[in-house]
Amino acid sequence: MRRLPPRRPGRTNFWDHLSELERRTLVQVGVARRVHVNETLPVRDGPGIAIVTEGAWVRLQAGNARTSRSVIDLAAPGDLISALHPTDPANPQWPEEATDIYGVVLARGVILDVAQEMIPIILGDLPYIPTLIRRIQNDQLHFAWQLQAGRRLKIDIRLARLLLGLLHRFGEKPVGQHNVLMPPLSQGDLAAWIGASETSVGRVLKRWRCEGLVRTGYSTVAITDHKVLRAIADSPTMPYAKLPTTVGEMAAGYLNLGRTRSVPVPADLPPGLHVRGADGHLPQGPYRGTRAQRRGDR
Repeated sequence: MRRLPPRRPGRTNFWDHLSELERRTLVQVGVARRVHVNETLPVRDGPGIAIVTEGAWVRLQAGNARTSRSVIDLAAPGDLISALHPTDPANPQWPEEATDIYGVVLARGVILDVAQEMIPIILGDLPYIPTLIRRIQNDQLHFAWQLQAGRRLKIDIRLARLLLGLLHRFGEKPVGQHNVLMPPLSQGDLAAWIGASETSVGRVLKRWRCEGLVRTGYSTVAITDHKVLRAIADSPTMPYAKLPTTVGEMAAGYLNLGRTRSVPVPADLPPGLHVRGADGHLPQGPYRGTRAQRRGDR
């Protein structure tokens, strides 16, 4: 059976959307340092930008103990470790139970840190960056709140939603005869992300392997039957909706954006869940042309 081309990432990658001038400026004012697997990176409460570069992957989690941690999100090469507090400590928050947030390195690489005192300079000279960060905040919060909203669903539904969400956001890479999800996640990471025990997640993955839905390896998962997994992800009480992955899809899901100070709740989230505090304005895509031209576009 011929392997299909791997699916491309659908999320907004911070570094890829910057101009050369913006990249050079961040490199000049920031400090690059090498990080290693299992290194813990405290996520500061105040302003500051930390960018994952050169191959690193970082798992964002609440709590630092293996048995009590809760995975919140991932940062791939080019991503901000956390987009919620890089420019303003009053930015939106993760779900309520997400306190004492840490970043844990999953694959070694380099982190570019921009200190708090440099943030006003960055915002003043590079006005596109805060707009881009707000767009990434919308992406991250939509994903986090959608998973949080499904915490009472059956484990197989939660796990299917997580795997499909990772597929849409981070894409796949070819490994051997299969395309595997890009993130290097263990079975324990998947369990901590959906709020289930590692044993329960292991049973579901074993059943799916027997049914030909997935293939698993060391910190790898390959989805081999997307249609069936998509059917599993649906629930009569909370239908599954693919996360918006393009500007057009996001515009369709976030109505009446404007320059407000709150994010409209997407239609696929149940009533009562509110995402707080980010600007709902959606930029019209990555950098194009000079800064003056870009200001005119906006």
